[in-house]
Amino acid sequence: MDLDVSDKVASVVGGTVTLATALVTVTVAVRRHSRGRRGWWAALRPVWRGEADAGIVHPHRFGGYVKPLSEVYVPRRAVPRLAPSGDGDGDGVDVADLLTGAGNVLLIGEPGSGKTALVRYESARSARRWLAGRGRRRRCPPGPVLVSLPAAALVHQPLSVALAEAYPRDGAPLDVEQAPAPGRRWLVCVDALDAVTDPDERAVVLNRLAELARSPRPAGPPRPWRVLVTTRHLAEDELAVLGDGYPAYHLAHFTDADVALLAAHWFPDGATARRFLDWTHAQRITGPVHNPLTATVAVLVWESGQAEAATPAGPAALLDEFVRALLRGGRTSVDAACAALRRRPPDGEAVAAWLDTRHTDLVEVAATAAVAGGDPVAAVVDWSAAHAPAPPATVLPDWPARVRQILLATDLFRADRHALASVWPSLVEYLAAGPLARDWRPDEWVTLMNTGSARFVALQAISRAAVTPAFLRARLTEPVGAIAAGHLLAGRGTAAAGAPAFRADVLAALLTHWSDGADGPGGRDAARECFSLLTTLAADRADRDLLHEIATDPRRPGEVRRAAALFFALRTRNAHRSRPVR
Repeated sequence: MDLDVSDKVASVVGGTVTLATALVTVTVAVRRHSRGRRGWWAALRPVWRGEADAGIVHPHRFGGYVKPLSEVYVPRRAVPRLAPSGDGDGDGVDVADLLTGAGNVLLIGEPGSGKTALVRYESARSARRWLAGRGRRRRCPPGPVLVSLPAAALVHQPLSVALAEAYPRDGAPLDVEQAPAPGRRWLVCVDALDAVTDPDERAVVLNRLAELARSPRPAGPPRPWRVLVTTRHLAEDELAVLGDGYPAYHLAHFTDADVALLAAHWFPDGATARRFLDWTHAQRITGPVHNPLTATVAVLVWESGQAEAATPAGPAALLDEFVRALLRGGRTSVDAACAALRRRPPDGEAVAAWLDTRHTDLVEVAATAAVAGGDPVAAVVDWSAAHAPAPPATVLPDWPARVRQILLATDLFRADRHALASVWPSLVEYLAAGPLARDWRPDEWVTLMNTGSARFVALQAISRAAVTPAFLRARLTEPVGAIAAGHLLAGRGTAAAGAPAFRADVLAALLTHWSDGADGPGGRDAARECFSLLTTLAADRADRDLLHEIATDPRRPGEVRRAAALFFALRTRNAHRSRPVR
C-alpha cells in the first residue's frame, strides 16, 4: 500500500471514529436531556406512590376483609348551590368535571355524604394514572396533579408550608408555586373545613383560603394551582368570606341506581346484590341508604351476618348495630385492661369491675371530646378519675396508653401526630349523641342545632331518639326554632322531616323571618341565616318546587308569597354573579 492510499484509509477510519464518537455524545446528551425533562416525574413519584397506597384502604375492617375503596367507589355528582335559574332541574355535573375545571371549587356535603372518600379516591386514581405514564407526556393523564391536606393544617401555617410538611421529600420540598409538570397545574384538595370547630381558628382558615382565591395582578402569570375545599354546611357569613372565588356545589345524594351500583361492585354476583337491595326495602332504609355512609354501613352489616341481629327496622337501628359490632370487635383491649387492673390490689379489683361494664360509656366520652375538638384520651382519663371507684391512673401507671389502645381497637379512631382523630366523624357524632338521645330534652336539642360545632350531634340524637319533628311546629314562629328546623331539613335528620307539609311550613317560616330581618340566637343575623338555609334547601328540586308553590299559594300570607318571589329573584341574580371561572 502506498502512502496516498494509507492516508485515505486513515482518513476514512478517523472520520468513522469521529462520527461514532459524536453519535455517542449526542445520544448521551439526548438521554440526559430526556432525564432532565422527566425530572418532575421522578421528583413526584414518591408523592404519587403514597397517595396511591393510602387511597385503596377502607377505613373499617369490621372483623374481616373489606374491599378496597377503589373497587367499590361510585362516581359522584354535584349540584350548583345556585342554579342558573330557579327552574333548573338540579341534575348537576360530574364531580370529575369539577376536578379538571379552571377555577376554585367549594364542595358542600351533609354528614356521611362521602367528601373525604371522594378526595381519597380521586387522589389515588390520579396518582396511579400519573405513575402509569412514567413521565412520558403523551401517556400522562389529562388534568391537574392532585395533593390534599386537612383544613386544620392551615390553622397555624400557610398553604405552602402545610403542603411541604404533609409531603416531605428528599431534596427540594413540595412547592406549589412551581408548576408540577410541563403545562400542568396543581389541584390542592383542602378537606373537612367544618372539622375546624373553634370559631377563631376557622376564621383564620377561611381567610387564608379567601386570600388564595384573590386574583393575581393582571400582568402576572396565572397561578400554577387551584383549590377544592370540602365541608359540611357553612353559615352565610362564612360563605361570604370565601366569596365569589369559590363557586359552591352540593354533593348530590346517591340515587337508587347509585345504591344498586355500589351493591354490584361490592358483592360477588348479581343475585347477592339483589338480595341485599331487597333487604334494604324490608328494613325501610331505601331512603337513608342514599347517604353513602349509611349505604356502606348497611352493606357491612348485611354482609357480616349481623343483619339478623338488627331486628328493629330503620337507619338508627342499623347504625346502632354497626357501632355495637365495632365495640365487640375491640373488646379484647378492655378485657386486657381489666386483667391488668385485677393484678393491682387493693383498688384494682373494684376499678376492673367498674370498667367491665363501661366500655360504651368510655367511647361516648371520647367521642364527645373529639366532636368538641379535644383530646379523646385525656377526656377519658379525666372522666374515669372522676367516676371510677379509684382513679385508674393511680392503679395502672400506663392507664392513658391503655385508654388509647381501647379507642384504637374500636376502629372509630386512628392515630394522628398529636392526638387520636375520628376515622368517620359521623359515627363518632352518633356516639356523642347517645346521652341526649337517652334523655331527650327538646330545648337543649334546639340549642345544639343552632350551635355549629354541635349541630350534627343533634341530628344524630333526634334520629336515635326516634322523635318526630312535630314538637318544632310551635317553635316556627321564633327565629331560633325556624333555623333549627331548617338545619334539620338540610341535614335530612329524620324521615318525618321529609313530609312535604312539614317542609313547606318550615320553608314558609324561614321566608317570614328572612323578610322580617329578625335577629337570631346569640345576637346572630337571623335573616342572613334564614336566607342561607333557603339557598341550601333550594338546591334540591323538591324543596325548590315547594318554594314555587308557596309563592303562588293564595292560602299563604301575602308577605310570605312576596318573600318567596323575591328569594327566587335574588337567587337568580346571585347565580349569574357567582358563575365559575372557565
